[in-house]
Amino acid sequence: MHNAGRLAVLAQAMLACLQAGAVPAQATSSPAVPATPVAELDTVIVEGPRYDARREDTASRTVVTRAELLAFGDGSLADAIKRLPGVSIGSAAPGGTGTISLRGMGNGYTQLLIDGQAAPPGFDLGALSPEMIERIEILRTTTADLRSAAIAGTINLVLARQARRDSDELKLALGASNGRRLPNLHWSHSRRDGHRSHSLEASLLRREYLVEETGGETARSRDGSLRAQRSTRLRVDGYRDALSIAPRAELRLENGDTLALQAWLDASHAGKYADIAWATSFGPELEHVRYRQFTGIDVVQLRNDLHWRHEFAEAGTLSSKFGLSGHRERSRFREQGYAIDTSQNLDDVTDGRLRGHGLSFSGKYALPLSQSGAGDGGRHALELGWETSLERRSESRRQRLRAIAGRPETLSDLAFDATLRRLALYAQDEWRLSPRWSLYLGARWERMDTRSEGNRFAAVRNGASVLSPVLQSLWKLSPTRNDQVRLGLSRSYRAPELRSLIPRPYTSTNNRALNPDQQGNPALRPELATGLDLAYEKYWDRGAMLSLGAYLREIDDLIRTETRLIEGRWVAVPDNGGRARSWGLEIDGKLSLSRWFPAMPVDLRFNLARNESRVDALPGPDNRIDSQPRLTSTLAADYALGPAWTFGASYSYRSGGPVRTGAHEIESESPRRELDAYASVKLGPRGKLRLSLGNLLERDLVSAAEYFDEEGWQGTQRRRATSLSLRAQLEIPL
Repeated sequence: MHNAGRLAVLAQAMLACLQAGAVPAQATSSPAVPATPVAELDTVIVEGPRYDARREDTASRTVVTRAELLAFGDGSLADAIKRLPGVSIGSAAPGGTGTISLRGMGNGYTQLLIDGQAAPPGFDLGALSPEMIERIEILRTTTADLRSAAIAGTINLVLARQARRDSDELKLALGASNGRRLPNLHWSHSRRDGHRSHSLEASLLRREYLVEETGGETARSRDGSLRAQRSTRLRVDGYRDALSIAPRAELRLENGDTLALQAWLDASHAGKYADIAWATSFGPELEHVRYRQFTGIDVVQLRNDLHWRHEFAEAGTLSSKFGLSGHRERSRFREQGYAIDTSQNLDDVTDGRLRGHGLSFSGKYALPLSQSGAGDGGRHALELGWETSLERRSESRRQRLRAIAGRPETLSDLAFDATLRRLALYAQDEWRLSPRWSLYLGARWERMDTRSEGNRFAAVRNGASVLSPVLQSLWKLSPTRNDQVRLGLSRSYRAPELRSLIPRPYTSTNNRALNPDQQGNPALRPELATGLDLAYEKYWDRGAMLSLGAYLREIDDLIRTETRLIEGRWVAVPDNGGRARSWGLEIDGKLSLSRWFPAMPVDLRFNLARNESRVDALPGPDNRIDSQPRLTSTLAADYALGPAWTFGASYSYRSGGPVRTGAHEIESESPRRELDAYASVKLGPRGKLRLSLGNLLERDLVSAAEYFDEEGWQGTQRRRATSLSLRAQLEIPL
């Protein structure tokens, strides 16, 4: 009731501000001139058939429009993207955004792109508002023109770029969750003038959060006798301020060439305060029974892309893109630990810096071909392309453990420089054999080279080449083209992250098997996967559709992380470990109840994925890949009440349960159930007010971890409380 009252007051205040601040749509300081008669003309709207990429493209892709992303009035892209078909977001550390995944496979199996380029390191979906996005493309089978690092699939975020008309819009939002504020400001601007156009999307947000956890730890000997039992509590209070700007300018030259400049700037400042305490009821005390932490991170990411496109008379199109990127990150970590007698026995001061910059150059030549006399069949769309990039990264980490509790001061200065080179060549051909049958054939060759040197490890050299052929086919089963079948065969890979290749340790506090250090392995090889995708699609009028699909992935050189005892400390090290396979069934669709019941203007959307996987090197049961959930699903509905009001709700489910992550390790989490709702009302021709409620069920998140060997067993369990979020957003045309 308290939250509902707060939302009502908030909505009334925003409506009052709109009425009080209403101004004429146009204002001028020019002298008054005599009014002249104005002829009033009827508005004429010309609508052509809307192109549906999912239905018509031979290469399978699902396109989510800007309107669909904005429907719920979410404050961050992470909140909006979790409702998309086949997409789920895993659990995260306090204040972070979980790993995004398709088919339940994240952690590098799902490729995340921004305008077709790999997302920068440390990219956080939670810091980007949905208004920054023009559309989202979901590809479950690889295509030759995009990177093949997509065993589970690809999610491509296309930044807002279309200046369809002269417009300005301001969005003001206020929100709250667990007593913390969630304000947001967004401005959209676009202009079109003859052969020129430009647009700008700018977003400023603050995200405050409070996370509280309780948990326990138990250890038993080989004979089952109790060795240790502890309880723990955690409280994390933090914030993140983020500014995102995406300008775009486009110019059409007299010869028909097109030049476009697309830029993206993301700057953020974050602070996090954590208080962690342990209480031992049986067994030896931990070295640090309480520790307080502060983490501060400043990040600036910038990318500029210059596009050029030239059309040859009856000889195809040549387009190219030149890109410059930069990344700056500074982190500050402070930790104070205390012994059982409350005396301080740890004083850690760690500062880190990351700097990176990159160059990229890509292009493609597209040539439409057709056979004479072939009619609607025999048409080809042939493309030849290349991509090359060079990225340099420099990282340093200076850790100082001050003299305390009789221990001398120690200083650790870890730094490294890395160079990453990529080269890719590809060819693809979309061949329409007949009005009802088309083929997509493609092949992509990629070369990846990593070179790194550090002051505490020998030079690292890691290189690999991958050839990724792909075939996709689309059969339209009926002349009306309402039923169709898709088939996809592909080769894809998962490259090890740079951090996984660097053999330097990231130490943990209270080091033990369930809280190990992290260390890379320079000998890692990419995982290679052979994929099969099959789908049946049915389309009706009014946008209704149903898709039934199945997939299979056979994976070689699987990368697994094992925890080992090395020189008295527990360390988690990744390594290539055999084969695995993943398979599943997928259903998604949408329909409007008004098709059968005209008095019920309700639109429904639903998706469900049943996933399974097996890792050969691990004993079953539950030897699945990357903590893959067996079931994910979403059901959403929108209800239009008259021309002004719209209501909607969505329910998402992600299954939990145990997963065998290593020879001696098991992780598990509880099922996740989320219910969100919204209401929107039009205010004038273009204004709108949206009210949103998130996480209405407020279900606690429960996770557990186990480690067992010949010496015994130990396990932890944590319970994190979640809270209802409230949000009101006012959209004002300027």
